[in-house]
Amino acid sequence: MSDHNNVTLDSLPYIDKEYDDADTRAHVLSLIQTEMTQMTPPLLPKSTPIFKTNPLLLKEYERIRDGRAAPAFDTQRYKLEAPHNDNNAEEWRLAADNASAQLEHQNMRMVNLELLEQFGANLWKLGNYQREALLAQVERATERYREEAVGLNRERRKAQVDAGETLRGLEERWSEGVRQCIEIQAANAQLRAEIHELEKKQS
Repeated sequence: MSDHNNVTLDSLPYIDKEYDDADTRAHVLSLIQTEMTQMTPPLLPKSTPIFKTNPLLLKEYERIRDGRAAPAFDTQRYKLEAPHNDNNAEEWRLAADNASAQLEHQNMRMVNLELLEQFGANLWKLGNYQREALLAQVERATERYREEAVGLNRERRKAQVDAGETLRGLEERWSEGVRQCIEIQAANAQLRAEIHELEKKQS
């Protein structure tokens, strides 16, 4: 049997019932598991043209590709500590820079909270509206694909049922031909035996 792309099919799941047998199904699953254990897991390519203009992403890509663990999160810069040595000007300068950065960070947090309080509700509603529209679009696409899959399976089932009827008809014709051949061979053997008996009587 061939499909629309002239690809020969040697399996008719709607017709062949061997897989319904529990032992056959278990044997097939064991063969699949054995084959899967021999498959190598997909790896990221060693060389890739992506991230060449972004060193940070390229470095992270190479880390994941090589299977290296992610570096620990640096929390030191979020601490506000006084210098250990009161007479060290460099330590005071670093502490002052850190305090200034922490102050600016807190200031940005306050600004973000004020912006969130002023515009957050409307943005939340807008985001929900966009997500609902996206969800409706995905649901429509899913339903369309489901209908296409159902129609395709219906066509496959009809094609395989028709092929099954054709195969059964050909099998019956083959069986009838074999039966006729056996009958002809038996008749020939009987006729030879009769001829042999007649020749014996004449001699």
